[in-house]
Amino acid sequence: MPYYDTHPNASHRSFPYYFDDDEGITFGDLPVASRFYYDLAIFYGNLDINSGNFVEGGCSRWDVDNYSVTVSSWIKKEEVDNLRLNILPGAVGELYKILGRPKYYDKSWQGNNTVRLYPTLSSQRMNGSNLKNMRSDTIIYVKNYTEHTIDNSDWIEIKLEGYVSGTTHI
Repeated sequence: MPYYDTHPNASHRSFPYYFDDDEGITFGDLPVASRFYYDLAIFYGNLDINSGNFVEGGCSRWDVDNYSVTVSSWIKKEEVDNLRLNILPGAVGELYKILGRPKYYDKSWQGNNTVRLYPTLSSQRMNGSNLKNMRSDTIIYVKNYTEHTIDNSDWIEIKLEGYVSGTTHI
């Protein structure tokens, strides 16, 4: 289990380091996986894992049916607007084929309805999650988006329904 020096009173002379069971003490920036608190990150915009364009939360559902995906999660109320502003539910089309795999595309033509579902490598608050071992990184085009508040909490439950992108590389 990695240990991170994230003391809030660190001075300007402190430097980032972490201790990993496999590598020992490593100096420099923290690994990308360490910045996630929950087991699912939903990227929007440029979809790059090193960008700050994502919301994250706990994954409560990830169903796959042929080429459609349904994901349910809960995210903080202050992050909901970031997701809402970066998707256009329903802006998805299909290039029909008689035989073979269907091809879906983002009808915004600018990637404004494309999200990346990323099961995080590790998380600081959900160590018991096995999502990364059950699901893989997936790009989808959002068909439907629903949300509802969770009573007496700072969380919103969201559900994304969409079609799997034909893109094989991220």
